[in-house]
Amino acid sequence: MELDDLKNTWDKANSPSEKQRLTPQIIDQMTQQKYDSKMKKITYPEIAGIAICLMGGAFIAINFYKLDTAFLQGVGILSIVLLLMLSGISLLSLRQFNISTDVNKSYAETLKMFASQKMQFFKLQKINVTLCYLLLVTVIILLSKLFNGKDITNSKYFWIFSFTIGYIFLLFYSKWVAKFYQKTLKETEELLSEL
Repeated sequence: MELDDLKNTWDKANSPSEKQRLTPQIIDQMTQQKYDSKMKKITYPEIAGIAICLMGGAFIAINFYKLDTAFLQGVGILSIVLLLMLSGISLLSLRQFNISTDVNKSYAETLKMFASQKMQFFKLQKINVTLCYLLLVTVIILLSKLFNGKDITNSKYFWIFSFTIGYIFLLFYSKWVAKFYQKTLKETEELLSEL
């Protein structure tokens, strides 16, 4: 009797139970969770950027009455349009990476789809960066009027310092973000190709 119990216990310990076996569905689920956690590194900053752009557009719209000349009003409208466009492009770029687990798709098809989505994402990000440079000009023009109430754009020092500092900051920041996104997407692609 004890020998049979010992044998049964030994067999149970050596044979994996149903819950411990790796099935294709469990592997797909684990991969999807890892994929989602990698993509959150891109999703959360983009969502924060969308929120900031929308708040900036709302701020300019609320304080539009302070823009007393036709030039400043035109720049204000252009700023709002740019902020809305940046939000829309960011939202569109995030939608590129909505991969749902499809058991009928092969991993080669999934990798090919990811590669095309990655290229589309970087194209949209390049458009975003280009629009950011234009937005920088409009925001610099509006800043003095919206916060000081007086137009200081006639000063040559204002233009020299604000554009120099603004463009240098934007250049380094956009390169840092691009490298971060490339690194994250490369890790995600490696995760998918490991399968």
